[in-house]
Amino acid sequence: HYYITNNLSQVKLLTMYKVTVSHGAKKHQISIRDSCPTSEDLSTKIEAVTGVPLSRQKLIHKGKQIAIGGFGLPALGVSSGSKIMLLGRQDNPQNDALILKINKVKTDAEQIKAKVTDLDGQLQGIKNGYMPDDLKAEALSKIHKQCIGCVEQSMKHLEFLDSLQSSDEGIRSLKKSTVLFIQSMLDECDKMMEKL
Repeated sequence: HYYITNNLSQVKLLTMYKVTVSHGAKKHQISIRDSCPTSEDLSTKIEAVTGVPLSRQKLIHKGKQIAIGGFGLPALGVSSGSKIMLLGRQDNPQNDALILKINKVKTDAEQIKAKVTDLDGQLQGIKNGYMPDDLKAEALSKIHKQCIGCVEQSMKHLEFLDSLQSSDEGIRSLKKSTVLFIQSMLDECDKMMEKL
Protein backbone atom coordinates (compact mmCIF):
# COMPACT_ATOMS: atom_id res chain seq x y z
CA HIS A 1 0.00 0.00 0.00
CA TYR A 2 1.08 3.51 -0.71
CA TYR A 3 -0.06 6.65 1.02
CA ILE A 4 -0.50 9.90 -0.85
CA THR A 5 -1.51 13.27 0.42
CA ASN A 6 -3.68 15.79 -1.35
CA ASN A 7 -2.73 18.38 1.23
CA LEU A 8 -1.16 18.30 4.62
CA SER A 9 -4.38 17.41 6.43
CA GLN A 10 -5.51 14.48 4.21
CA VAL A 11 -3.86 11.11 3.77
CA LYS A 12 -5.37 8.67 1.26
CA LEU A 13 -4.68 4.95 0.97
CA LEU A 14 -3.66 3.99 -2.57
CA THR A 15 -4.00 0.29 -3.34
CA MET A 16 -1.49 -1.42 -5.59
CA TYR A 17 -3.21 -4.00 -7.77
CA LYS A 18 -0.95 -6.68 -9.17
CA VAL A 19 -2.46 -9.24 -11.51
CA THR A 20 -0.96 -11.94 -13.70
CA VAL A 21 -2.20 -11.85 -17.28
CA SER A 22 -1.76 -14.97 -19.43
CA HIS A 23 -1.72 -14.40 -23.17
CA GLY A 24 -0.95 -17.50 -25.15
CA ALA A 25 2.16 -19.03 -23.61
CA LYS A 26 3.31 -15.72 -22.11
CA LYS A 27 2.59 -14.41 -18.62
CA HIS A 28 2.71 -10.70 -17.80
CA GLN A 29 2.72 -9.03 -14.38
CA ILE A 30 0.49 -5.96 -14.49
CA SER A 31 0.53 -3.37 -11.69
CA ILE A 32 -2.01 -0.58 -11.25
CA ARG A 33 -1.69 2.15 -8.65
CA ASP A 34 -5.16 3.42 -7.95
CA SER A 35 -7.54 3.51 -5.02
CA CYS A 36 -10.32 2.00 -7.15
CA PRO A 37 -8.95 0.72 -10.47
CA THR A 38 -11.41 -0.10 -13.22
CA SER A 39 -11.44 -2.83 -15.83
CA GLU A 40 -10.65 -0.11 -18.38
CA ASP A 41 -7.54 0.85 -16.38
CA LEU A 42 -6.50 -2.80 -16.46
CA SER A 43 -7.21 -3.13 -20.20
CA THR A 44 -5.21 0.00 -20.94
CA LYS A 45 -2.22 -1.41 -19.02
CA ILE A 46 -2.63 -4.75 -20.78
CA GLU A 47 -2.62 -3.00 -24.17
CA ALA A 48 0.60 -1.19 -23.25
CA VAL A 49 2.31 -4.42 -22.19
CA THR A 50 1.00 -6.90 -24.81
CA GLY A 51 0.19 -4.70 -27.79
CA VAL A 52 -3.32 -6.18 -27.99
CA PRO A 53 -5.67 -3.21 -28.55
CA LEU A 54 -8.56 -2.66 -26.18
CA SER A 55 -11.06 -3.36 -28.98
CA ARG A 56 -9.62 -6.86 -29.50
CA GLN A 57 -9.27 -7.82 -25.85
CA LYS A 58 -11.39 -10.42 -24.12
CA LEU A 59 -10.46 -10.79 -20.46
CA ILE A 60 -11.39 -13.94 -18.56
CA HIS A 61 -11.29 -14.21 -14.75
CA LYS A 62 -12.38 -17.39 -12.96
CA GLY A 63 -14.11 -18.62 -16.11
CA LYS A 64 -16.13 -15.46 -16.70
CA GLN A 65 -15.56 -12.61 -19.11
CA ILE A 66 -14.72 -9.29 -17.49
CA ALA A 67 -16.75 -6.36 -18.78
CA ILE A 68 -14.35 -3.68 -20.00
CA GLY A 69 -15.29 -0.16 -19.00
CA GLY A 70 -15.63 1.94 -15.89
CA PHE A 71 -16.37 -1.07 -13.66
CA GLY A 72 -14.30 -1.27 -10.47
CA LEU A 73 -12.08 -4.33 -10.30
CA PRO A 74 -13.18 -5.18 -6.72
CA ALA A 75 -16.82 -5.22 -7.85
CA LEU A 76 -15.86 -7.65 -10.64
CA GLY A 77 -14.17 -9.97 -8.14
CA VAL A 78 -10.67 -9.10 -9.29
CA SER A 79 -8.29 -8.54 -6.41
CA SER A 80 -4.56 -8.09 -6.17
CA GLY A 81 -2.91 -11.41 -7.04
CA SER A 82 -5.71 -12.49 -9.40
CA LYS A 83 -4.95 -14.38 -12.59
CA ILE A 84 -6.55 -13.22 -15.81
CA MET A 85 -6.51 -14.80 -19.26
CA LEU A 86 -6.30 -12.50 -22.26
CA LEU A 87 -7.80 -13.56 -25.58
CA GLY A 88 -7.07 -11.37 -28.57
CA ARG A 89 -4.33 -10.52 -30.99
CA GLN A 90 -2.25 -7.53 -31.89
CA ASP A 91 -3.08 -5.30 -34.81
CA ASN A 92 -1.20 -6.47 -37.85
CA PRO A 93 -2.32 -4.91 -41.14
CA GLN A 94 -0.37 -7.47 -43.18
CA ASN A 95 -2.07 -10.39 -41.41
CA ASP A 96 -5.46 -8.70 -41.69
CA ALA A 97 -4.93 -8.36 -45.45
CA LEU A 98 -4.02 -12.06 -45.71
CA ILE A 99 -7.12 -13.03 -43.74
CA LEU A 100 -9.30 -11.00 -46.11
CA LYS A 101 -7.69 -12.69 -49.13
CA ILE A 102 -8.16 -16.18 -47.68
CA ASN A 103 -11.77 -15.45 -46.73
CA LYS A 104 -12.42 -14.18 -50.28
CA VAL A 105 -11.07 -17.47 -51.67
CA LYS A 106 -13.24 -19.41 -49.18
CA THR A 107 -16.34 -17.46 -50.28
CA ASP A 108 -15.53 -18.13 -53.95
CA ALA A 109 -14.94 -21.81 -53.15
CA GLU A 110 -18.31 -22.03 -51.38
CA GLN A 111 -19.97 -20.62 -54.51
CA ILE A 112 -18.15 -23.17 -56.65
CA LYS A 113 -19.26 -25.93 -54.27
CA ALA A 114 -22.87 -24.79 -54.62
CA LYS A 115 -22.46 -24.99 -58.39
CA VAL A 116 -20.92 -28.48 -58.13
CA THR A 117 -23.83 -29.60 -55.93
CA ASP A 118 -26.27 -28.20 -58.49
CA LEU A 119 -24.45 -29.97 -61.34
CA ASP A 120 -24.54 -33.23 -59.39
CA GLY A 121 -28.30 -32.78 -58.94
CA GLN A 122 -28.70 -32.22 -62.66
CA LEU A 123 -26.64 -35.33 -63.38
CA GLN A 124 -28.75 -37.40 -60.99
CA GLY A 125 -31.90 -36.10 -62.69
CA ILE A 126 -30.57 -37.19 -66.07
CA LYS A 127 -29.53 -40.60 -64.70
CA ASN A 128 -33.00 -41.04 -63.17
CA GLY A 129 -34.62 -40.50 -66.56
CA TYR A 130 -36.02 -37.00 -66.08
CA MET A 131 -34.71 -35.91 -69.47
CA PRO A 132 -35.59 -37.16 -72.96
CA ASP A 133 -32.90 -39.39 -74.50
CA ASP A 134 -32.34 -37.05 -77.47
CA LEU A 135 -31.27 -34.21 -75.08
CA LYS A 136 -29.08 -36.25 -72.71
CA ALA A 137 -25.85 -36.11 -74.72
CA GLU A 138 -25.91 -32.34 -74.99
CA ALA A 139 -26.85 -31.90 -71.31
CA LEU A 140 -24.09 -34.28 -70.19
CA SER A 141 -21.58 -32.39 -72.33
CA LYS A 142 -22.60 -29.09 -70.69
CA ILE A 143 -22.31 -30.59 -67.23
CA HIS A 144 -18.87 -31.98 -68.13
CA LYS A 145 -17.66 -28.55 -69.35
CA GLN A 146 -19.03 -26.79 -66.26
CA CYS A 147 -17.43 -29.37 -64.00
CA ILE A 148 -14.07 -28.84 -65.71
CA GLY A 149 -14.52 -25.08 -65.22
CA CYS A 150 -15.12 -25.63 -61.50
CA VAL A 151 -11.99 -27.77 -61.24
CA GLU A 152 -9.89 -25.14 -63.07
CA GLN A 153 -11.18 -22.34 -60.81
CA SER A 154 -10.47 -24.46 -57.75
CA MET A 155 -6.94 -25.23 -58.91
CA LYS A 156 -6.30 -21.50 -59.39
CA HIS A 157 -7.53 -20.90 -55.85
CA LEU A 158 -5.18 -23.58 -54.51
CA GLU A 159 -2.25 -22.01 -56.38
CA PHE A 160 -3.17 -18.59 -54.98
CA LEU A 161 -3.41 -19.95 -51.43
CA ASP A 162 -0.02 -21.62 -51.89
CA SER A 163 1.48 -18.23 -52.75
CA LEU A 164 0.30 -16.69 -49.45
CA GLN A 165 3.01 -17.03 -46.81
CA SER A 166 2.66 -16.32 -43.10
CA SER A 167 4.21 -17.53 -39.88
CA ASP A 168 1.03 -16.61 -37.95
CA GLU A 169 -0.55 -19.80 -36.62
CA GLY A 170 -4.13 -18.51 -36.98
CA ILE A 171 -3.58 -17.58 -40.63
CA ARG A 172 -1.93 -20.90 -41.38
CA SER A 173 -4.87 -22.71 -39.78
CA LEU A 174 -7.41 -20.67 -41.80
CA LYS A 175 -5.44 -21.32 -44.97
CA LYS A 176 -5.25 -25.06 -44.24
CA SER A 177 -9.00 -25.35 -43.58
CA THR A 178 -9.71 -23.50 -46.86
CA VAL A 179 -7.35 -25.81 -48.77
CA LEU A 180 -9.05 -28.87 -47.25
CA PHE A 181 -12.47 -27.48 -48.20
CA ILE A 182 -11.35 -27.00 -51.82
CA GLN A 183 -9.74 -30.44 -51.93
CA SER A 184 -12.95 -32.11 -50.71
CA MET A 185 -14.84 -30.25 -53.41
CA LEU A 186 -12.34 -31.45 -56.02
CA ASP A 187 -12.95 -35.01 -54.79
CA GLU A 188 -16.68 -34.47 -55.41
CA CYS A 189 -15.89 -33.22 -58.92
CA ASP A 190 -13.78 -36.34 -59.57
CA LYS A 191 -16.65 -38.59 -58.47
CA MET A 192 -19.06 -36.69 -60.67
CA MET A 193 -16.71 -36.92 -63.68
CA GLU A 194 -16.57 -40.70 -63.17
CA LYS A 195 -20.38 -40.76 -63.44
CA LEU A 196 -20.20 -38.93 -66.76
